[in-house]
Amino acid sequence: MPEVIDAIEAPIATYYRDNYPGEVSKGDIKRALDHFGQRITPLLVPIYFGRAGYNPKTQERFIDAGPGNCFTFKPGEMHFYAGTVQPMIRPAHSYCFPDLSHIGNNHPALVNQLFDCTLLSSESDLLVVAWMVLCWMPDKKQVMLEILGTPSASMEQAHRQVKTAVDPATTTWQEDVPSNVKQFNNLALKHYLLSFNQVEALTPTQQDHIFSLMRGKQIQWQWKDKKVAAEITAQCPVMLNSTESVATTPKLADATLSVEVEEDNLQPTMPGQMTSMDPAIVAGLLLIFGYVNSQWTQMEYRKEFDHHGGLADLCRVGVLVAEYLRQDKDAFWQQFRLNQQGRREFELEESPVATAVAQALAAEPSGVLDLSVTDWKTRLEEYRPKKEDSSEKRPSEKEPSTDMWPTTPRGLGSKFNQIKPLLREFGISLTSSGQRGPRRYWRAEQTTTPVMDE
Repeated sequence: MPEVIDAIEAPIATYYRDNYPGEVSKGDIKRALDHFGQRITPLLVPIYFGRAGYNPKTQERFIDAGPGNCFTFKPGEMHFYAGTVQPMIRPAHSYCFPDLSHIGNNHPALVNQLFDCTLLSSESDLLVVAWMVLCWMPDKKQVMLEILGTPSASMEQAHRQVKTAVDPATTTWQEDVPSNVKQFNNLALKHYLLSFNQVEALTPTQQDHIFSLMRGKQIQWQWKDKKVAAEITAQCPVMLNSTESVATTPKLADATLSVEVEEDNLQPTMPGQMTSMDPAIVAGLLLIFGYVNSQWTQMEYRKEFDHHGGLADLCRVGVLVAEYLRQDKDAFWQQFRLNQQGRREFELEESPVATAVAQALAAEPSGVLDLSVTDWKTRLEEYRPKKEDSSEKRPSEKEPSTDMWPTTPRGLGSKFNQIKPLLREFGISLTSSGQRGPRRYWRAEQTTTPVMDE
């Protein structure tokens, strides 16, 4: 590691003083390390950055519980081994897990307290628990969790409980979302689970940076706040709360789980109950994670999950969570389909071209429109949204620049290619003739059943 002399000089000098007569200089220590570096083949040890890690060679999973306390899950096994070896570098603001020794007889249902005492609804409990488990699997596709509702202390408390259970830290969230790559990278070196409070909107650039960190990226390492000639891979799950969804770019929207909350869902909570919940929720979550780990090989390569895109790994985890908590995998799919229907309706509202195609097709008695892209442009003009003065609107209410109405047939054809997956969720098939240019035909047809209802 860069500047390793400064990091280990004192303990080496102390060891030498305790076992040999005399003192050892920094120069002697440096020469000894140079000797080892030149003459001895180093032992390759996988090092991870963040709360959790995965060794692809041994298929072991690791969760950092705090200094000198690491939970190791061997492949196919449900229970973890607590050890002192730390195969990961802890982000600067990470904090240790609460003491679990007094929990007693652990049961996975301990996580239910999260939904009994916060705004989070039990109607989406399997989705949220699956997301929390996925956060501890950094080798899988991470998902952004949005908690949506009216800003309140209760909403913030629900956010805090989820964050604390998955990745306790010295600060629960950031009030401001970084605006550039340098700020995002610095934040990723401090936190594993990136957490943001009361987000009004995200620019396309911010969404791209968030997605990059969710999928994993190389970041320049820092030692004592100084840049050094080394890089580290950071892969971060993300969560935020907002009044409405702020994931508008296709990549991030495809990898976002949005959960709505209402004040009516909140049950009376005794003073101090929230703090006492933390160890119980973590203990229950570890049991669920262990079950997922023990059964993962039967889910990992099943291709039927792949059509869920950025949420494929979330669905794999969710089915196992449902089996363990409810003994019924269909319970997860019921929650997932209902959740995604609401998500797709929001995306449809945010895409004026997709909305226009759906409206034009609904007005066609035959349920089929087969037109050239030039004729499509003419037909959709009557469904084009009217321009409104956006100067009075909040940032989250303004139409995203990526959804501007296309001005040319070529632009409309490009937009059709983008909205095909979205329309398919509403039972609308949009296909092209394969030709190029303004004579290219596009066929829109209402299928019998939307994909969401299958």
